[in-house]
Amino acid sequence: MNVRVTFILVVLVVVVGGYVLLFELQRTPPRVPEPPWFYNVEFSDITGITVTYEGTTLSFVQKQDQWVMGEAEQPVDTDRWSGVPFLVAGPRTKRTLAEEVPNLAAYGLDPPRTIIRVSLRDGRQPTIALGDKTADGQSFYGQLQGQTSLYTVDYTWGDVLIRLVTEPPIPAPTPEPTPSPAATPG
Repeated sequence: MNVRVTFILVVLVVVVGGYVLLFELQRTPPRVPEPPWFYNVEFSDITGITVTYEGTTLSFVQKQDQWVMGEAEQPVDTDRWSGVPFLVAGPRTKRTLAEEVPNLAAYGLDPPRTIIRVSLRDGRQPTIALGDKTADGQSFYGQLQGQTSLYTVDYTWGDVLIRLVTEPPIPAPTPEPTPSPAATPG
């Protein structure tokens, strides 16, 4: 191969490589906007959570530094409960389906299958209605009380809150020690 041709090829490779390095690799990808919040509150402002699922209601209230459930004010299992206030503080929607829905029953929202009421320090009580799961099972249809928009929220968010009613976070009983057998003289 001729030295002149080799030199021209090397120059072309350097020019193309420089172009790719300067312009193509440093181009930032377009920012994908995050889905909007279904609602959003500070988890430290939450003083109570009431979940009604298919007619069964269970309430959770923060008393001093611990959460208790029901009228008996039984302490909750902290292992199961620890992330619940964070979840309730605000899920993101997966998408907004419609600004106004004439037939909420078609989405399981008239009447809703699940109602989640969040009590806040300032007295507000955002109330969320969850209906049926979507056809693919990956979301619940949801609506915030006082709004007409219909949203989808991730199914895991709804399942965790429904499970508070179907499998309440009751602490496991502490096992009592069994007495050791008495020694017999022998």
